[in-house]
Amino acid sequence: MLKNYSLLYVEDNSETARAFIGAFAEYFKAVYMAKDGEEGLILFEKNSPDIVLTDIQMPKIGGLEMIAQMRESSPNIPIIVNSAFSDTHLLLKAIALHVDDYILKPTNPVLLLGTLKKIAHVLTLEKKLDDSHKMMQTIMDEIPDPILYILPDYTVSMMNKAAKDLQEEGANETFPQCYKISNQTSGACTNDHKNCPVEHVANTKKPSTLRHIHTDKQGKKHHVDIHAKPIFDNDGDIIAYLEIRHDISAYLDIQNQLMQETKKLTHISMHDSLTHLPNRRLLADRIRHTIEKKNRSNEIFALFFIDLDHFKEINDSLGHLVGDQLLVQVAKRIQKSIRKGDTIARNGGDEFVLIVDNGDSDHHFVSVAEKILELFKAPFLINHKEVFSSCSIGISIYPNDGKTAEQLLKNSDAAMYDSKQAGRHQFAFYSSN
Repeated sequence: MLKNYSLLYVEDNSETARAFIGAFAEYFKAVYMAKDGEEGLILFEKNSPDIVLTDIQMPKIGGLEMIAQMRESSPNIPIIVNSAFSDTHLLLKAIALHVDDYILKPTNPVLLLGTLKKIAHVLTLEKKLDDSHKMMQTIMDEIPDPILYILPDYTVSMMNKAAKDLQEEGANETFPQCYKISNQTSGACTNDHKNCPVEHVANTKKPSTLRHIHTDKQGKKHHVDIHAKPIFDNDGDIIAYLEIRHDISAYLDIQNQLMQETKKLTHISMHDSLTHLPNRRLLADRIRHTIEKKNRSNEIFALFFIDLDHFKEINDSLGHLVGDQLLVQVAKRIQKSIRKGDTIARNGGDEFVLIVDNGDSDHHFVSVAEKILELFKAPFLINHKEVFSSCSIGISIYPNDGKTAEQLLKNSDAAMYDSKQAGRHQFAFYSSN
């Protein structure tokens, strides 16, 4: 294991140095020799050894002073003192400099080799841990969603690149508080227990998902789903929290767009493209809905089947564009004249169907029919020309004239033909006779 590491050996006694090289050089990847602290610092800076073994009493720069300077640039490098001085004062100074071991001379080679092997083992474990950390960091950095490893005091001990890109208040901190990352807050979000995922997980000890709304520097709102889960130790206590933030703003935007498009498509599928009135499909649905309602209330309603008189002649003489405009204007007049609860629909061609929702007698339906006929007395102004038209109306009443949409439509259509045969521009109630 020592073969993977290099050693800086600082010893001013040449005989001791030669003995060490003869006994230990083969164990290391490389051994750098220095005869005093000054040369030791030069070799340390030049070669960056993995382990330092040094005496204390040396000319020029002593061992303790050399160690102090090494610690400034490499606080964690393993350093072993090998000295003939057992003075307590020197030992305390060495401890204050965080040396890893203090071995007295004359040196026991078995003890020294065992110490070096222990240090090499620790270095190997630390390297594996560091490699694992780097590998985990690389994997995390490839994930586009921000990931944070949060300690119980809200300190983020590890995060991926996406999370670092969110940093605002804690941008210059190595281990920022989680609430300083993108929340734009200066205090812990635990002030509101409902909105803090870490606090929620701490209380329940179960994974949690909360939605936050964050505002970026450009003032744009971001809807963020925050998934948090607890990390337990062997005793079942929470030692950390794993938090993943997923910005769903784009998804919600697309969802809203799809909903709007769906509404548009639904409207188009249910409405006539010329008059924008409910079409035959929506009409049938409205009739069925009205039947269900009247079934519960034991009330009546009527269907008015309205057909324009001599519409074919208008189309043939004035053209289809004028005919279309006439249909549009007829639809508008009827729509303005009916009550809010009633429905006027285009059944196709020059046919319209009116659902008169509220009526307690035939007299009311007569009044509505007369009002519709009155609408046609005034001419329709199309392309600066007056166009006269009229209509014939057939009326069926639920439930006497039918208990289904199909029966009511069929019977009101039949009544409309009766009014046509009677001379047009009038109305007729359905009669089974």
